[in-house]
Amino acid sequence: MEPIAVPVADGTILVPRLKVQQIIDLAVLRHERERKELVQDLADAGVDPEDRLERLRQHRKEVGLSSVIVRWAFSVDGAYSIVRMAMGDFPAELEGMDPGNLSRLALACIGVNLDESVEGGAEGKE
Repeated sequence: MEPIAVPVADGTILVPRLKVQQIIDLAVLRHERERKELVQDLADAGVDPEDRLERLRQHRKEVGLSSVIVRWAFSVDGAYSIVRMAMGDFPAELEGMDPGNLSRLALACIGVNLDESVEGGAEGKE
């Protein structure tokens, strides 16, 4: 897979695309974090145990869905985490990157080209 070329002030940074196992690892980490947050929110809200269990079962149904990682790439935290996973560390040259461009880069790292998705979705609507 070709890396993603990102122009920076001093030239270009090549950002690798994630391997399948890296995407799986990110999905597991994201799911675990969301679960902890959900458990805490339900406890803080005083939700009764039966309703808590139902909410946790609903959450479990999302395990392994690629949509979770795609959705996460649209948040600054998620995009940062995805690029950091691809690079091993987050490059200082990308620190000032626009959040929208950071999300596009993160999406490209997981194999989603937002521009192609939008263009493909608009075909036949002329």
